[in-house]
Amino acid sequence: MAASTLAPDPRLSEEVRHRMQERLALLGLVTLCLGGGFLAVELVTDLVLSGLDVAVQHAISWRGSLNFVGALVSAAVWLVARSGTRSPQQLLLIDGVGTVAAVVPYTLMAMLGQEGVAAVLLTALTSMLVLVTRALMVPSDATRTATIGSIAASLAFGLGVLVHVQDPARRGEDTLSTVLINLAMWLVVVVVVSTVASWVLFGLRRQADEARRLGQYILIEPIGAGGMGVVYRARHSMLRRPTALKLLPPESTDAAAIGRFEREVQLTASLQHPNTVTIFDYGRTSDGVFYYAMEYLDGGDLETVVAVGGPMPAARVRHLLLQVAAGLAEAHDIGLIHRDIKPANLLVAGAAPVADLCKIVDFGLVRQQDTAETTGITQTGTVMGTPLYMAPEAITHPDELDARADLYALGAVAYYLLTGQTVFEGQTIVEICSAHLHAAPEPPSARLGAPIPPTLEELVLRCLEKSPDDRPQSAVELGELLEACEDVPAWTRAEARAWWAEHGAAVQRGRRGDAPSATAATLAVDFRRR
Repeated sequence: MAASTLAPDPRLSEEVRHRMQERLALLGLVTLCLGGGFLAVELVTDLVLSGLDVAVQHAISWRGSLNFVGALVSAAVWLVARSGTRSPQQLLLIDGVGTVAAVVPYTLMAMLGQEGVAAVLLTALTSMLVLVTRALMVPSDATRTATIGSIAASLAFGLGVLVHVQDPARRGEDTLSTVLINLAMWLVVVVVVSTVASWVLFGLRRQADEARRLGQYILIEPIGAGGMGVVYRARHSMLRRPTALKLLPPESTDAAAIGRFEREVQLTASLQHPNTVTIFDYGRTSDGVFYYAMEYLDGGDLETVVAVGGPMPAARVRHLLLQVAAGLAEAHDIGLIHRDIKPANLLVAGAAPVADLCKIVDFGLVRQQDTAETTGITQTGTVMGTPLYMAPEAITHPDELDARADLYALGAVAYYLLTGQTVFEGQTIVEICSAHLHAAPEPPSARLGAPIPPTLEELVLRCLEKSPDDRPQSAVELGELLEACEDVPAWTRAEARAWWAEHGAAVQRGRRGDAPSATAATLAVDFRRR
């Protein structure tokens, strides 16, 4: 039991603090339902079988009053724990005081309702219900549980001594020593059982935490999937820093996959622009799972944002496009083509110094221009990307792409942000790719059924030109053209904060959803094998 002395003090992390507050609220609600439900059933039974007068007399009797007090304590724990954000010290106080306070009225009910050893057994049962229920629900180590249990048991024993000394009739046919010895023995059993329950559950929780640990990082929940693996929200075990952790599953660890994964880390880490996600760490666990850690943005990807809030105003779209263009400019300057720009790969922060801070992620399909070094890794002759955002030349000449393919994809993203719909739709990938090759996109204003500032609409359609020569020729030029859209108002920090205040919770729920993205699936087709 020595290992259990490391208490899950909520001061250790926000995650543990939040979990403890949740469990305390649940404990209060469960004990309220048990105690209050018992009282309600008795009163209803009296009302139906004996009438209103008997029910009222029961409610104001010592037994009904004690039952009401016990339910009131549970209600107080529930209400206090579920309201607002409680500090670690407050949670520890609610836990200890609430548990001990709940034992008192139920102990008195048991002692005053029976005589002799029968009262002892009922007292032990009621104490066990409170203490074991707490041990099962509230994260706590054995030491803390034993301390709270001992205080509650001592108080119950003291009440037992007081009742049976002052009223000898309560002993029934048993002697005072028999009653008190039995009471002490049963209360010790109750404390031991609740302590063992906490010890076992605390050990299981620690094992579960260890199972979620990768190196110095503890996995919390999945938040998405990229072209090269699954992304989890995590935290550093020592720094307590929120982190996004991308994992390469063991079943994907062939030589080519590992090479691409390492290359993604290296290329992303080489980018320093504030609109590109920052890499913190890279490693491999003892059981062969490759991972890298990057900054975590407390917001969501643009696909989720649009799914929750609908089409965006032109001001917000331009604000986001300017940031993505700036991030792409740095990558393009050193010869990197992202090849998978899409809403799911553009994260936007809900709370940041910059209103709607946007960052590019998932460089798993990046290709370096004019180099043969990574030909095997990037799969020459293979169409790679997301069909709904894929440039025509990425379909017809995937080996001859330049940075303008990313600008086409960004134009398709802008179209999606403005209208809530993709540029082209189809029943099959072939239909979608054919539309990219041959169909003219419907103007966003016509698709939306509402006016869009002409300069922004023209620029979006220019990015979607079939020929790369008809598009902006660089991300820098695109940024300059966006700046020149004078008919588009500025997107303010106040507007961003208001949007996130209204929709932030829904974005978080959508980000944690298990359903795969309807528009973000990445395509990899090797034409040499067709």
